[in-house]
Amino acid sequence: MSSVSLQQIMAARFRTSAHADNQTKTLMEVLGLSTKAAVARLAIGRSLGLGALTDEQVDAKGLEIPASSLFTQDDVAIWVGLVLTHAKTFGNATTEGMDTFRSQLRQHWHRGAGLLYEDWKNSNEDFDNFVGTLVKRRADLPDRSITASAITRVMPEAAPADDQSAQLVRSLSEIGVNGEVKGFIHGPRVTQYKVTLRDVNQLDKLKRGLERLALSMNLQQQMPSWSAGDGARTVLIDIPRPRDTWRVAGKQALLEALSAVPSDGQNLTVSPGVDVVGKPIQFDLANAPHVLVGGATGQGKSVCVHSLLVSLITKHSPSTLRLALMDPKQVEFGVYSKSRFLWRDRMAIGAAECGTMLDDLNLEMDDRYRRIRELGVNNFAEATKKGMNVPFIVACVDELADLVTQDRDAEGQLVRLATMARAAGIHLILATQRPDAQTFRGQLRSNVTARIALTVQKSSESQIILDEPGAEDLLGRGDMIVKLSGADATRAHGYLLSLADVETLVRK
Repeated sequence: MSSVSLQQIMAARFRTSAHADNQTKTLMEVLGLSTKAAVARLAIGRSLGLGALTDEQVDAKGLEIPASSLFTQDDVAIWVGLVLTHAKTFGNATTEGMDTFRSQLRQHWHRGAGLLYEDWKNSNEDFDNFVGTLVKRRADLPDRSITASAITRVMPEAAPADDQSAQLVRSLSEIGVNGEVKGFIHGPRVTQYKVTLRDVNQLDKLKRGLERLALSMNLQQQMPSWSAGDGARTVLIDIPRPRDTWRVAGKQALLEALSAVPSDGQNLTVSPGVDVVGKPIQFDLANAPHVLVGGATGQGKSVCVHSLLVSLITKHSPSTLRLALMDPKQVEFGVYSKSRFLWRDRMAIGAAECGTMLDDLNLEMDDRYRRIRELGVNNFAEATKKGMNVPFIVACVDELADLVTQDRDAEGQLVRLATMARAAGIHLILATQRPDAQTFRGQLRSNVTARIALTVQKSSESQIILDEPGAEDLLGRGDMIVKLSGADATRAHGYLLSLADVETLVRK
C-alpha cells in the first residue's frame, strides 16, 4: 500500500454490495446497533478470520459511509494491515493502491455480512445465543495484543508459526535423509512441509527415523508423521506445533463445512473435523456404511460422536432421518432427550433398554426388507424412488464395550445389523473408550469398515480401531485419524463443540 497514505484512506468513503447493505441494515435492527459502521466492522472482522476470498463478482451499489466512521486515527493502521496481509497471504490482490484496498474491503464486508446473517439465523434469532457465538469465536483466537508489528498474528486462518524449514533439513540429515523443503502450510495444529528427497531409497530411513527426527527438532514427545506427496520423490512431513499456536475449528466451521452439501435428504453426510491444512473432512455414512469411533478417555470421542450426529441433524428433517440412540452408561445423550429426530420418540438408557432397542431395530430391518421385496427392488435407495416413504435410521451406541459386556446377545444383534442393515437404510455409529479384541471382533469388525481413531495409549489399541498403528502418536484434544473403506488413513482435528453448541444445533 506504499502508494496510498493512511491520511488518504481516512479521507475516503467506502461501500459494500447492495445485498450486503440490506443485510447490514437488518443486523443493525436486530442487534440494536446505531450505525452501519458498527456492523461493517463486525462483518469485516468476520471475513478476515477466514481464508481466500472467492471469485464472486461483488457490486458496489450499497450506500457509502466515510472512512472516519469505519476507522479511527488510532486503529486505521491495524485495519489496513489486516486487509493487506490477508490479501498477500491468500493471493487475492495483485496490485496496490486505493482501488485495490476499496475492492478488498468491499468483498470482506460483503462476505462477512452474509456470514453474520447466517450466524443470526443459526442462533434461532436469539440475541444471547448470537452474542455467545461471537464471544466463543473470539475466545478461540490466540490471546495476543493487536499491534501494528503483530498484525498477521491476530488472523486465525493466517497466523504464522515459526518456519522450521532449515531446522527440518538439518534434522533430516541427522537421520541420513537428504531433502529440500519446497514449501509449507501452517495448518490448525501442525505445519506441513513439502520435501523433495534427493534419493527415493531414503524413504525407508525417514520412516524408521521419525522418533529421532522428533528428538532432533525438540518436539516434546510429539511425533511427526509423513505421507506421500504429489510429485516424484516428494513427501509431506507434518511437524506438530506448540499448543499455544493451535487454531480451533468450532461450531461455525462445522456449519460452513456442511453448507456446501445439498439438504435433499438423499445422503448422510457427516464431518468429524478438518484435515492438517484446515480443509473440512466429509464422508457419506450411507456409503461407509457403518463407523467405529474409538479413543482413550478424555481425548474427544464424545465430541466426535456429537459432531457426527449434529451433522446429520443439520442436513435433514425428522421425515428423512431418525436417530436410535443407545446409552448404556446413561451419561452422554441427555442433550437429545427432547429431539424430534429420535426414533420412536425415545432413547435407550442402560443395557436392558439398549438390548430392547437392538431387537426393535432388527425387526424394523426385517420389515423394511419385506417392503423392498414387495416393490421388486433390491435396496433402500431404489425403494424410496418407488414410493417407500421411510426415513434413514442411524443407530448410535455410545459405549460399545459396556454394552457387549453387560448384554451377551448385543454383539449378535449388532453383527446382524452391520451385515444386513445398509440395504434397509439403517446405519451404525459405534463408539468406545476401551478398544480391545473382545469389544470389537470377528464379523462386527469386518462389517464396520469406516474407522475414526482418537488418541489411544498403546499401538495395539490403534491396531484394533484402524488395523494399523499411529493413533498412539496423536496429539490429544480431538486429534484423530479417519480411515474409510478403500482409502488411505487421513489425519484430522475434530471440531470443538461445547454442550451449548450441541444444544443449539439439536434444537432444530
